[in-house]
Amino acid sequence: MKLRTVLKLKVTVISWILLAASLALAQTNQNALHQPTAHPLNMLVLGDSILWGEGLKAKHKSWYQVKVWLEKTTGRPVVEKIAAHSGAVIELGFTDDRMTANNAEVNVALPTVNDEVDDALKSYADGSKVDLVLMNGCVNDVNAQNLLNASGKEEIDRLTQQRCGLPMEKLLRHITTSFPKAEVIVAGYYPFFSEQTRNDFIMKAFTKRFFKIQPGAPMMSSKEVLERLTANSKEWYQASNKTLAEAVQKVNADLGSGRERIMFARIEFPPDYAFAAHHTHLWGLNRSPFRMMMVVLSF
Repeated sequence: MKLRTVLKLKVTVISWILLAASLALAQTNQNALHQPTAHPLNMLVLGDSILWGEGLKAKHKSWYQVKVWLEKTTGRPVVEKIAAHSGAVIELGFTDDRMTANNAEVNVALPTVNDEVDDALKSYADGSKVDLVLMNGCVNDVNAQNLLNASGKEEIDRLTQQRCGLPMEKLLRHITTSFPKAEVIVAGYYPFFSEQTRNDFIMKAFTKRFFKIQPGAPMMSSKEVLERLTANSKEWYQASNKTLAEAVQKVNADLGSGRERIMFARIEFPPDYAFAAHHTHLWGLNRSPFRMMMVVLSF
């Protein structure tokens, strides 16, 4: 099953990370940033598939676009270290997955984002040399299927608070302690489905595969299922933004440095960018008749 080559979240994620990066670096010593003889900027990338840039060529990944922008803005080279990988969880408490992979494209839980921090720290002679950390995390701890199958707002809010709140606070403290001079940018998430998602036969096949009706519950039409998925996606987007922003605010307050070392980059994501919408910014499917038949048969 071949994926259609669209630039997953490219414009949306990059624009908001660049904005956050510009604001974060504006708080640092501007003279040091623009000295041609100063050391290269060290940028560390942590997290899951969003920051890794799953399925994209390097030049299309958000971290690469940030690297290019920084080099143009500061006149200094940027040395990146990419520790993010697809499927990463913040911690192992909410998953049974113990698999690892040598290829960051493969969705596996390990190493955790906390492990990514430790591994990265070992690779630097001095953690204080890291200037910028781009990171995200927690959707894999929550688990997309849990979100999509949640009964409603209360369950989604509980899952999000439990797995994106305190775990993210602990992770941010781990990062700021390990890299004491780094500015940290936390990227948010996006809604999976929206009212612009097309309810065609492919979408019906997906909902049949991923949406689980509880035993004894009344049957739902494909339209009702998509409405539930859309409502859950919106709630996840709102709840995750709120919870992650609060985690950032709390850790900044605890650091008490007089400036915000950590910034939250909320991803603005219109309904038309959602999965299977006409102007989607997410990966889609090759819709040739042969490929579509293979998709249906795979279910």
